[in-house]
Amino acid sequence: MSDLLQGVDAIIFDFGNVLIDLDYPRVIRRFSEVAKKNTDEIEEMVVTAPVLQQFERGMIDPAEFRAEINKLLGTNMGERQFESIWNSMLKSITKERMDKVLKIGEKYRTYILSNTNIIHEIAYEEMIMEETGKASLRDFVDEVFYSHEIGLRKPNLNCYEYVIDEIDNYPSRMLFLDDRLDNVEAAQIAGMKAVQVLDPDKQLNQIFGLG
Repeated sequence: MSDLLQGVDAIIFDFGNVLIDLDYPRVIRRFSEVAKKNTDEIEEMVVTAPVLQQFERGMIDPAEFRAEINKLLGTNMGERQFESIWNSMLKSITKERMDKVLKIGEKYRTYILSNTNIIHEIAYEEMIMEETGKASLRDFVDEVFYSHEIGLRKPNLNCYEYVIDEIDNYPSRMLFLDDRLDNVEAAQIAGMKAVQVLDPDKQLNQIFGLG
């Protein structure tokens, strides 16, 4: 078991690329095919668009988000086509990895903090049911903090401060696991212990002494 866990009684997982594998480039490729634009141009348009942050903070609904992306790309995607493309970044959730979360939860309070949106939430709840037989991601941890529900996104410090207040514990007693370095560094500024996760299965085994 890692020395990181000394004095820790709460574990906060990011979701994307920590518990679920993602393929961001696939969405860009599929948008580029529909929009007839190159992938670099599409990525710059979508990733930096204020509408994405608005959607992930729950400020606009799926229909408004789709309309804004269509406007941005010069396309006319309907709901079914758009959601198929948008969800194509969600690769897989394995029962083995989620079982590790349950095992970790036997010793620690566990949480998920994720920048996400309602379209993706609906999709991966279906994936969770199919892969594990459980109805929801919320069945695996004590509490879930989705950006589109709390109105806050990482790596903004107010997002971490909100979670610290909700958990009602000292941040130094929390270990945060995220694939993005900027999110990890922000968590450390907020007072948490934090680790960048680049190889989830290997690192979860190392940190928590799992076989």
